[in-house]
Amino acid sequence: KKGEDGKKWETVSSVTVKPKNAEINSVELQTNKDKDTKVEKWEPIGPTPTDEELTTKPSKPLSGKVHGVCYKSNLHCPPPNTFAPDEAFYYSENCEGLWVCCSKACGQETLERVCKFVRAVVPPEQRAMWGRFRSPKWAKDPGPMRLVVLDNRTNERAGVIPELQDESTGRNQTSCPFVFTSREDFYGGVGNGCWCEKQLTLHEMTHGSDMVIRQMLDPSFHDEVGELWSKYRDKFRHTDLSTSRTIILFDTGANTVDEEQNYSYCYAAANRDEFLAEAHCIAQGLHIKS
Repeated sequence: KKGEDGKKWETVSSVTVKPKNAEINSVELQTNKDKDTKVEKWEPIGPTPTDEELTTKPSKPLSGKVHGVCYKSNLHCPPPNTFAPDEAFYYSENCEGLWVCCSKACGQETLERVCKFVRAVVPPEQRAMWGRFRSPKWAKDPGPMRLVVLDNRTNERAGVIPELQDESTGRNQTSCPFVFTSREDFYGGVGNGCWCEKQLTLHEMTHGSDMVIRQMLDPSFHDEVGELWSKYRDKFRHTDLSTSRTIILFDTGANTVDEEQNYSYCYAAANRDEFLAEAHCIAQGLHIKS
């Protein structure tokens, strides 16, 4: 709602949007009584788990509920057999624990390019953890976490892979234990070069690594990143100076213009997870075209 001055906006409630087959921890967004100071506070919703409930002991006390991949009771049982990609559908390579699976429509050269990138940006210790990751029970596949590259030229979608065989749409997303990306990201960039090469893949792999780290290494990473998002999200607000109006970017890609607001936020400020993925792209120099 609008504040008493008729211009500044106050947050009066929070809404949690939970996509199908996904777990998102809601965050309470609070507005300071001083209308000139907006305070965003990281407050995970739900009871703090005990060490016995978690897959690994946190390095510091938790502030509340963490992601579902951290709870022993949520996970698939360990698979009876070592993971092996379907050779009829994929060209694949095990990058020391982190499997890269490219549909054959992408070509053998794509696999080579992706593996080179994976080994350059993901440390060996973390790649090994990807190979031991287990999915929550709601996921069709028990794991491990892996990178799946689909072909944009033939419009391959997530549901086409042998592990799913369903109506799943999308090619650029992370749905545990699959980190999906597109062949075009290694041949000029997504959207005919609108994005930097490899930017999409790094963004989605960060979501995968985020879950791997919280499950296999330290659940307190959940709070650490949430606190960073809360502290630094204002760095990602922007104004369209050419029109003195603000463009608000939503997950749908729709643009809304509101002349009464004097700033809005980029995608990196959307929530904890997107802050981490976007900030990582910036840190790797993949946020601008070279």
